[in-house]
Amino acid sequence: MPQDSAHGRPVLTRVLAAPGLRDTVRSYAGYAYDRDSPQRRMVLPDTLATISLGLGGGIVRTDSMVDPADSVSALSRAALPVMNAMIGHHEGGVRGVVVRMTPMGAYRLFGVPMCEWDLPHLDPVHLLPRVLRYLPEQLEEEADWGERFRTLDRVLLPLLERGPAVAPEVEWAWRELNRTHGRVRVAELSARTHWSIRHLERRFQEQVGRPPAVIARILRFGRAMRLREAGRPLAEVAHLAGFHDQAHYNHVFKAMTGLTPTQVPGSLADWSPVDNLLPAPATRA
Repeated sequence: MPQDSAHGRPVLTRVLAAPGLRDTVRSYAGYAYDRDSPQRRMVLPDTLATISLGLGGGIVRTDSMVDPADSVSALSRAALPVMNAMIGHHEGGVRGVVVRMTPMGAYRLFGVPMCEWDLPHLDPVHLLPRVLRYLPEQLEEEADWGERFRTLDRVLLPLLERGPAVAPEVEWAWRELNRTHGRVRVAELSARTHWSIRHLERRFQEQVGRPPAVIARILRFGRAMRLREAGRPLAEVAHLAGFHDQAHYNHVFKAMTGLTPTQVPGSLADWSPVDNLLPAPATRA
């Protein structure tokens, strides 16, 4: 049996993907929680796509903080960039791995239009080629987390090499959105790509899974969270993050989290999903 049982303590580990994958796959995470060590965290909006592969055992549940009726319970899940805050917790003991990717990287890896990921119970196994449908069982039988991560490298690298290309215009617009922390108008992106706004949005839906305006809003939100963590006053946070004023920032913040900026409980906040609960990435030989 793999020696990764939590034994009353959470097991959390994260590493970088192999060099050939790092522009696409930002990190792998492994987690193990015992039934008697419940964990609860708030996951705030983020621009990365994820696949979570449960390795037997209990269920992970996510509840929206904006719409209480919007909740998902699953052993494994594929997820687009998170638009609204959620509370994540587990039912029973759980073990699994999480692959965090750029949305365009996920499009290249799995060859499926990202708009088809917008399903609450999409099992990531169904995104894999038929010969890889037993990947969760294979990972479960590996001796340790290092072996699991190396298996993911071996599986994902060939998928990336033969995956579909991303449109250069989408790549450029994505980089520009990130460079400006979301402070660029969609009309400007449209003009500079020589695409109509509608066509740009349609290609983003296909290769990113979210329209550029939504990605811009998530990036502005993330910028505001980093400025808050640096101790900047809320009015300055709002200005530097690209909101009209503090009232606009408060309105957007509440629309995305169900809370005001001063109501976020620091002990639960995890505005970059998974990362704040895990040690810093380690390189592997």
